[in-house]
Amino acid sequence: MTKSSPNSISSKKSLRVNELVPQAQELFKDCGFLYFICGGFALDMFAGKELRPHGDFDISVFMENKREVVDFLHSNGWPVYARFASVDNPDSFKEFYLLADLPSGKLDECENMWAVKPGSFAEMYLKDDNKGIYSYRIHEPRLQGFDFIELAFNMQKDGKFVCEGEQCVELELDKAILYKDGVPYMAPELVLFLKSHPFYSQNDYQKPKTEFDFKAVMPFLPDESRQWLINELDRAYPDGYEWLGGLLAGANS
Repeated sequence: MTKSSPNSISSKKSLRVNELVPQAQELFKDCGFLYFICGGFALDMFAGKELRPHGDFDISVFMENKREVVDFLHSNGWPVYARFASVDNPDSFKEFYLLADLPSGKLDECENMWAVKPGSFAEMYLKDDNKGIYSYRIHEPRLQGFDFIELAFNMQKDGKFVCEGEQCVELELDKAILYKDGVPYMAPELVLFLKSHPFYSQNDYQKPKTEFDFKAVMPFLPDESRQWLINELDRAYPDGYEWLGGLLAGANS
């Protein structure tokens, strides 16, 4: 069973959502594994319109399909770059390796990848030929076409979406992954919960976008979704979280 997007936000799709989401659906239609759109475009799909401009197109795949999605993208002409970022090394967030050049065992260590076609607004270039390190140049402030995918990997267990680590959370798969016009996307309450992480809420670049997303989507969350988000934020942040006031007020209105 799936939930539909609320007509109370808007029933009109923006040109950007109308163009890019069908292209993603066309690419992955015969992939043979479950994928789902996440991040800002997932919130757009819930809203039925583009809420704000986006600089990337996020797609999530479950861990057990990591090799499959890489092979699938390679077979469709998408170079895939792996990032092994560490908070102890800020420079590592801008360092990538062409996955085709790495030993196969390195795939298991990678939790974040970019699939970037030549000519994308994000230009990948070889920064260190000896070490095979790539970096990137951003030529436009927003995504210009379906030529850039950021891949994220999550887990599933016993019919539930599972996120381990600092933001350990579980949600039934039929509530975590919704469908709009046949395209799977991450439920808005789950997107917002993941965006509550300090990387998004305390990062000078990410925080304005995260706050905008919350304020745009929060009033339209279904009651069950709102209550789930309240419970999970309360559990994850026992000292309190700034979104809880607005969520609780909405729940009691």
